[in-house]
Amino acid sequence: MTERAGSLPAAYLELTKPRLSFLSVLTALTGYFCSAPQTPVEGRVIFSLAVGTALAAGGCGAINMWWERDNDAKMERTKNRPLPAGIIEPSQALVFGCILVVLGISLVSIGANPLAGILTAATAFSYLLLYTPLKSLTTWCTLVGSLPGAIPPIIGTAAKLGYIDRMGWLLFALLFCWQIPHFMALAVMWRDDYARGGLKVATVTDPSGRTASIWAMVFILPMLFVVSQIILMFFGPQAEGTYRGFASPFLWISLIAGIWFFKLTLEFTFPQRRAQVAKPLFLASILYLPLVLLTLTLNRLF
Repeated sequence: MTERAGSLPAAYLELTKPRLSFLSVLTALTGYFCSAPQTPVEGRVIFSLAVGTALAAGGCGAINMWWERDNDAKMERTKNRPLPAGIIEPSQALVFGCILVVLGISLVSIGANPLAGILTAATAFSYLLLYTPLKSLTTWCTLVGSLPGAIPPIIGTAAKLGYIDRMGWLLFALLFCWQIPHFMALAVMWRDDYARGGLKVATVTDPSGRTASIWAMVFILPMLFVVSQIILMFFGPQAEGTYRGFASPFLWISLIAGIWFFKLTLEFTFPQRRAQVAKPLFLASILYLPLVLLTLTLNRLF
């Protein structure tokens, strides 16, 4: 150990990648509350879903850091993580991660239902056994990695209903498509770092960033289409022949945020603007998702 013991709690928290874990919980709860809003909510299920998803996601983060510790040591943005910095031993990180994953899957399975538990396990295994090793082998890793990132909303739907409804699948598609422009902006920002770490992202194989920009544009278009389907799903004609939703915060926030996100993605395709717009695009993607999901959830509930 190179650090004093007092730094261990913070180091173990960092192992769980708390920002990504929070996103998993947020999207799982969005799936829960937005699917069949007329169905009564259960506090026990919500607790099991939120805590179980957080534990499983945190465990995946810890195992991922254990797996990639040598690559992390080569990159500026990750060299001070707990394992390359020597704060935590690799074996301790692995055991810690495995315990969290098992606890998380068990809690969702028991507290919600077996289908939600199976989907939680599928998220963990696809992240750890597909996405993580593929990062050093192929640029397709980004597409594969979008799968585990998109599963949490249908975990939430399954936890509530015992099956996956249309809203759950739409949220799955939204998350899947959103991750591509989000990551491609990051790939341009940290291209040299990813190259040092031996990761086969799009900007390492194509340093110009052209491929990354094409991927971003190809996926933001279906993402915006999915959002339009969510709008139409419950802001369209009602049984009494009236329309609701024109005064809806979700309608206008998703529209304005979508135009903003699309504008930056479009600028990202211009070679002379790509490097400049990469960071604003990345930040826009970070703001876009929670803004749209939280507004959708509140609108769906109230």
